[in-house]
Amino acid sequence: MSDIANSPSPALPALQPHRHSWKRISLRILLLLAIVGGVAALYFYVLEPDMGKIDAFVEELGGWGPVVYVGIFFIATTIFLPESIIAIAAGTLFGLWWGWLWVVVAGVITSAFTFAVVRLFLRERIERLLKKYPKAYAVEQATGHAGFKVIFLLRLAPVNYSLLNYLAAVSPCSFRSYMIACIGMIPGNFSTVYMGFVAKHTSDLARQLKADPHHLAHGDSMVHEITVYGGLVVSIIASLVVARVAVKAIHRETAKQAALDGDQVAQNPI
Repeated sequence: MSDIANSPSPALPALQPHRHSWKRISLRILLLLAIVGGVAALYFYVLEPDMGKIDAFVEELGGWGPVVYVGIFFIATTIFLPESIIAIAAGTLFGLWWGWLWVVVAGVITSAFTFAVVRLFLRERIERLLKKYPKAYAVEQATGHAGFKVIFLLRLAPVNYSLLNYLAAVSPCSFRSYMIACIGMIPGNFSTVYMGFVAKHTSDLARQLKADPHHLAHGDSMVHEITVYGGLVVSIIASLVVARVAVKAIHRETAKQAALDGDQVAQNPI
């Protein structure tokens, strides 16, 4: 395994940054809001009839509820199911703050386990597979050389959670740097959990308005709704800005690594 870390690597292709206009960013925000609306509609028309039973089941589990959720998160992300969907579910089941906590805990535990398994049993196989995909291999090599910095940026960027776990585990990055970089998951986790929280809130609000059409006429209720939905918009915008900055930084790191590896190849043809 040490041969992988010490052997000279071939020149790596620098990832080219994509240009993003404010129009495109606005469209992404609208798309994310549409997704929230879709989740709310799915919740209201499909899950709502059984949600009482689900909530009762979670309450019956008591302290085991978060443990079951962490287990589901672990299994689902290990087989590459989108982490965002499971995070949204946490927002509907546990609320904003507890849901955010359990998603972060589940993400850290799953990251540690994946790293250990890949390092012990799958590293060489995945390394050979990555060499067939130059861009993924470039990210993996940059991750190994820059360690914490690149992994942290990738956690901030919109990179598939499970794929990043495998990429980082294959790289020469240390376990300590890998785990500390998990801090980068926290902002994105908050946004996705917030989506689930707002989806459930929207469903509850629709039910309240059906029972009391004048519910929003009360000043406190209107302020509360503005705060909830305004907070969602702010969190989405913040996530997009952070992700954009992170992606640009990743491009710089991969370009730098490509240049360094190119020099190494020129000086040492072997």
